[in-house]
Amino acid sequence: MRIRLTILLATLLSFFACTEPEPDLPLIETDENGLAENMFTEWPAYDPVISYKFSDDYPDYEMPTRNLPYTGRNLDWTMHDGWWSFFAGTNANPLVTEEAVQPMLERLNTDFAYIRDVMGWPPDMAVQNGYRSAVFLYGSGLSTDDASNTETGGWQSWVSINNTDWPVILISYYPIYCFDPDCNYQDIEFQTDAVVHEGIHTMFSSMPGRNNKAWFHEGSNCWLQATMELDRSGLTDYSGLKFGWLAAGSIIAPFIPIECYGGWLADGSFGGPNYEGLNDNTRRILGGVQYSEVFPTFLAEYLGYYSIPWIWQNCRGMVLSGMGTVMGEEQMRRLIQEYRARLCLADLGRYEAAVMRMYNDNMGVRIYSEFSTAPAEDWTATPYAATIRDDDGWLIPEERTLPGWTGANIVPLKVEGESVTVTFDAMNNNMSLQLCYRTADGKAVYCDPVTGGDCTIVTRELRPANDVVFAVITNLDYTYSVINQRSLHYSYRLKPGNGVKATADIHTDWFDWTR
Repeated sequence: MRIRLTILLATLLSFFACTEPEPDLPLIETDENGLAENMFTEWPAYDPVISYKFSDDYPDYEMPTRNLPYTGRNLDWTMHDGWWSFFAGTNANPLVTEEAVQPMLERLNTDFAYIRDVMGWPPDMAVQNGYRSAVFLYGSGLSTDDASNTETGGWQSWVSINNTDWPVILISYYPIYCFDPDCNYQDIEFQTDAVVHEGIHTMFSSMPGRNNKAWFHEGSNCWLQATMELDRSGLTDYSGLKFGWLAAGSIIAPFIPIECYGGWLADGSFGGPNYEGLNDNTRRILGGVQYSEVFPTFLAEYLGYYSIPWIWQNCRGMVLSGMGTVMGEEQMRRLIQEYRARLCLADLGRYEAAVMRMYNDNMGVRIYSEFSTAPAEDWTATPYAATIRDDDGWLIPEERTLPGWTGANIVPLKVEGESVTVTFDAMNNNMSLQLCYRTADGKAVYCDPVTGGDCTIVTRELRPANDVVFAVITNLDYTYSVINQRSLHYSYRLKPGNGVKATADIHTDWFDWTR
């Protein structure tokens, strides 16, 4: 029997976006696991997938016995050990000594032996042509740069020899001195790891897919180095895993596109795949989203480890559109949907704890413009989109955090009853809505996404933790085609229906199903 509230009581208990259940709703059938026909707890496998082993085309290279034939200006001294060499100019900082260079070369030999011989990645262009890989000292007077010998930093750069450009590590005295046993700097581990990071760049920059993916150079670099460390550790308890701190943008700001260098910029646009739009225009933390290993981790976990080598060998253009040439449009759209929904629930297999740690560490952090020349309103970090309700009961999302291409919004909903329905007005092509939640014991529950109309998920047997269901709204356009695409934010509308009591507070940690 339908209960009718008095006018006074209805006023006192009015909800933000409540729709009272309709009478005599048909019972939605579920299976023995409590799942309706449109629901699932495990995502199906992909077919076809992208996969490539470098051993199919690259030989087992022998250790070189020659240095690159550098004859540029001001060369003073060199060292070599195994597969690696070092070049210093006449103006080298005095802190750069053999006592620092030798352990640096040993570290590079150790790490790249594992990357090459165990993980199966080919060495850089120098080794492929019979020369040792090279480290050049920045600020020492070599032809690579005009910096002073007290400047700091390090990069993967290029040195031109006989009209050929060779990828090399170009680093200042500071990270090199961090290898010296007498060094007492506070950031030794970070600096020495960074030298390996730049060495990985020389390897990536030697591959057929090196162009048109600056963001992926950084993200997959961080993924490869982290995977190496995890594999070598033999770790089987993954509860202590964590992503690098700059991975925060991938998780706490899901509206940022996947193929993005620079994140959500101060002018409201997004950084393009190849630095487009940066120009002193970045925000704190989010400006480093290109260093996030989250998307490569997702690919390696759910397409397989060899999906990453396939990209470097075969994607001469953008990453996602290149993947689409093999996987097809339907699977690519589904892949973006799965990526966004899994992150919403921290449902990332052995990296679950790493996602949760990123949520906990960044929820509520103040995000602000890093440059006074590009002022922007502060944003309090939350993975959840703010909404307001219009007179017709539709939820209207905040404009500034609407998703870019391949981005997503997450709207948390307080729910009751046996099922939850939300009506979706996409307003744009390539938009989808998916409902999902975790149970109190951690089971991830999803329904099939829709591109418009009603989306329903049954909660009768599998109750949502905290009585919260998430609406994940995703832009599925995976092709970056025009420069103004960076400035586009894709709008939509949601109308809460049966089972929705209200929108949930967007600054509460609903991602924690144990709270």
